[in-house]
Amino acid sequence: MVYCGVKLLNKGDLFTVYLDGVVMTVCVLGVYSEEYSGEEMVILAVIGQENMVHVPLNELESLFPSRKYVN
Repeated sequence: MVYCGVKLLNKGDLFTVYLDGVVMTVCVLGVYSEEYSGEEMVILAVIGQENMVHVPLNELESLFPSRKYVN
């Protein structure tokens, strides 16, 4: 969890920002403390609206079978 202004952001949270008139969806991937300064850092991913896919949870295994990936 990390505070962004008055908002508390968690890993996996999505939010929309406007930058130079362009709408961007951003996802919080993680948070860590910078080793030397101790500053709290956030890892973000910018997601293009055209690349977002909404998949029912029960169909996720058929799209990405776990037996084909090693974590």
